[in-house]
Amino acid sequence: MSIDPRGLRRPSVAVALTSAGVVLLLSACGGAAAPTVSGPVPTAAATGAGASAVATPTADATSEKIGGIGLGDSIEAVTAAFGPPARKGAAEEWAASGEFVAAWEWPDRGLKLDMAAGSADGEPRVGGITVSAPSQLTTSRGVGLGATRAEVEKVYAAFRTVGREPGEPDPSSVDTLVIGSVYGGTFFSFTDGKLTGIFVGAGAE
Repeated sequence: MSIDPRGLRRPSVAVALTSAGVVLLLSACGGAAAPTVSGPVPTAAATGAGASAVATPTADATSEKIGGIGLGDSIEAVTAAFGPPARKGAAEEWAASGEFVAAWEWPDRGLKLDMAAGSADGEPRVGGITVSAPSQLTTSRGVGLGATRAEVEKVYAAFRTVGREPGEPDPSSVDTLVIGSVYGGTFFSFTDGKLTGIFVGAGAE
């Protein structure tokens, strides 16, 4: 399942993941080798470079990192981790949110970052992270493409409902596992029981 994010209202990076609505942002692409599942479990507070750009987190996903990069991280942090993007799209204003968002892509690494700024001349920061084949990158808990759903659920069991509002339904399905809240979470997409896509960010307004 794939939804064009330009049709959604994504919250500002500066106020991070607190508005209301239910629209999922999912990515499902080809598989990769099974990952090694390891690594420390960070707290629910945002950590790492750029964390100051993110308000008090509503879900553990605000501390999630892919290849050491997380939501709110700066251009400098991104290029230090991955080098310059192979493709850098022009910033487009998302009418619903008023943000100016540009897609930065590293196709050989199966990585796309939504770089969002509050104005046309603002300094963009990471507003969303998408991982697809042939990526070998892993989450901060060591989960990468090719993992089984059971493996992902085991690693993220303690965070399954972190940040969800009272009464907020679990939007997970047969081919999708949402860790945290749709307002700010980690979205795992599966094909035939194997992990084929990861999205970190806000999937609902």
